[in-house]
Amino acid sequence: MAGMQFVVSGDSMAARDLVLGVFSQCQWRVALKNDWEATAEHGSKAASFWGGAFAGKGGRHVVLSIKVSADPQGNTVIGLTEIASGFSGGVIGVTQAQDVYQEMYNNVGIALSNAGIFVSNSRT
Repeated sequence: MAGMQFVVSGDSMAARDLVLGVFSQCQWRVALKNDWEATAEHGSKAASFWGGAFAGKGGRHVVLSIKVSADPQGNTVIGLTEIASGFSGGVIGVTQAQDVYQEMYNNVGIALSNAGIFVSNSRT
């Protein structure tokens, strides 16, 4: 599955809290699985299913898995993995989902940069 991986410096828990805060500020529903894993959802399943492409970017149901770990250099790795493709809206729905994901990746990257802890990011 596609996604984005951010490498950051500093305290892992603080980085995690910053990222989860960005999701909440952007109207995503966040559910913690444990200290280092969460799921974030945006939009409506019903609107995406019944409305298809008409659900629009704002109503498009998308889901990201969030996992926080460490790399061999001691940096924190925040992995965001796309779980829902937007397929219910056909090609338009997939494009809408990709736009929503990219917007969130941009928001997370900006927040990490503004906090002075951003090291790098890469597509997965």
